[in-house]
Amino acid sequence: MNARVKRLQPVWVGLTIVLLGVAVYFTVSLYRIIDDQRAVGVDRTYYQFVAQRWLDTGVFYTSRQLDGPYQVHTLVDNLYPPHALYLFVPFLFLPDFLWWSVPLGLIAYVVWWCRPAVWAWPILALIIALPKTPNQIIYGNTDMWITAFIAAGVRWAWPAVLISIKPSLAVFGLIGIRSRSWWIAAAVLALASLPFLGLWLIYPTVMRNSSAEWFYSFGNLPLFVLPLVAWATSTRRPVPRLGSAGRISLLRWTSRCGVGGCTPFPTIRCSIFATTWTPLADGSRLERRISRTRSRDRLPPTRR
Repeated sequence: MNARVKRLQPVWVGLTIVLLGVAVYFTVSLYRIIDDQRAVGVDRTYYQFVAQRWLDTGVFYTSRQLDGPYQVHTLVDNLYPPHALYLFVPFLFLPDFLWWSVPLGLIAYVVWWCRPAVWAWPILALIIALPKTPNQIIYGNTDMWITAFIAAGVRWAWPAVLISIKPSLAVFGLIGIRSRSWWIAAAVLALASLPFLGLWLIYPTVMRNSSAEWFYSFGNLPLFVLPLVAWATSTRRPVPRLGSAGRISLLRWTSRCGVGGCTPFPTIRCSIFATTWTPLADGSRLERRISRTRSRDRLPPTRR
């Protein structure tokens, strides 16, 4: 941390506290308004209704959606793809609080894991303070689940494929596409979707007939990018690679005596290649050892 950033740290912390206070105010105010309308968790209730209707009658999309062009009405017309049932059906039986605690807890964990720079804290707090964020959370909308899948994609890559429950946000599903785990998860999801083949065959008609634009889910874009802001401003060393964040970890800092005295150097392990990088005693270059091949290479010297 340079001197200027360190000097401004109280400013960033203070601004974060103010914005979080604003977020609390908006959340309490919106909760009171939504509660007066008896609409707390109304989106979740709708998902339960859709899941229960499918279990009872096999109907996931109504005849209105299949007969011709229709104007989309909230909490009436279902635009989710068939595999969203893997999210909706279990919550017919799971406790209500898990619908909120699981995604919000996952988002919080990934932000903590990224350890964003202190100057980025106000940005994260501003996203939380935007009225749209608590609004969607109070309603129990799947936007918080999409954000959780984005966060999990930043951390482990493969969960990003679950973003496909909202096809209009498919661009976020590309997080981690360079990871083998992402492709495995995509293949597993494709196989798991086969029981819904009949619904998949009519899904294009449902979307083609609807009045929804391709960008209809981008209304809560700031919340979706919150995990990405945390990743982009991460202070972890080395900086996590997007979509494969869990593969490279800073194991420990060791103190080695070299030219000019004892200097701390990191030891870094990349688990995917079973590779370890350790600085040499004089700090001039890195020693690389690959356990699988039992070979030893030396990277080019760094400038001193």
